[in-house]
Amino acid sequence: MLGWLGVGRQLTQVHRQAKGARILVVDDNDDVRQMMAVALQTHGHVVEEAADAGEALRHLHQGGFDVVLSDYELPDKTGAAMLKEATESGLLRNASALIVTAHTQTEDTDGFDVIPKPIDLDRLMAQVQAVLKSSATAPSPPTAGTPAADLVLYVAAGSVASANARRSMETILRQFAGCPIRYAVRDVAEEPGKAEEDQIVFAPTLVKRSPGPRTWVLGDLADAVVVVDMLKMCGLRPSP
Repeated sequence: MLGWLGVGRQLTQVHRQAKGARILVVDDNDDVRQMMAVALQTHGHVVEEAADAGEALRHLHQGGFDVVLSDYELPDKTGAAMLKEATESGLLRNASALIVTAHTQTEDTDGFDVIPKPIDLDRLMAQVQAVLKSSATAPSPPTAGTPAADLVLYVAAGSVASANARRSMETILRQFAGCPIRYAVRDVAEEPGKAEEDQIVFAPTLVKRSPGPRTWVLGDLADAVVVVDMLKMCGLRPSP
């Protein structure tokens, strides 16, 4: 249905650090929006819905949200533009934001987690929980002498997508040669404790552990722009 996976099967029960998070779901497609809302409610969250950016901003002005889950392509403006306006207005001071999109090339998504469609609902719910848990235990800003970016790529042995993600990261990091980046590759099967610590629910996944809030980029990283923009947000610049 509508390109989403896992709609007709029972949702996996995911351990939640805190039930009842208040979540705003923004999508102009009624079926997709309601599907996500029901899934979140099944996991114990309190959900409000908006069909466009204007309606979402009206909800955000009321305050009290823990997570905003927005589609990228909205009727009046992009989800990223809406979230940036909300950020500049101080409406996301205590909330995390996730952008869901079927687009492989998105603009103005710097600083926001991007989740590609199609998405397995189980994985989406787990990722929302990971964001909630991470926001409660966000790492401290880096001190002098620490890398400007701490990245970990979680992979699965034998996975074509994982192999592609490793190659993509090698290409991306060559663009930032000489920059203070700490980068590691971890196999989820060999280091399950580390994967659990970083709330990994899918491989391959790239995690930016610092600076700032922890950020996840799922998939084979074929769209290098998302990672490059994330590194630029850390104050890094590609080599000339």
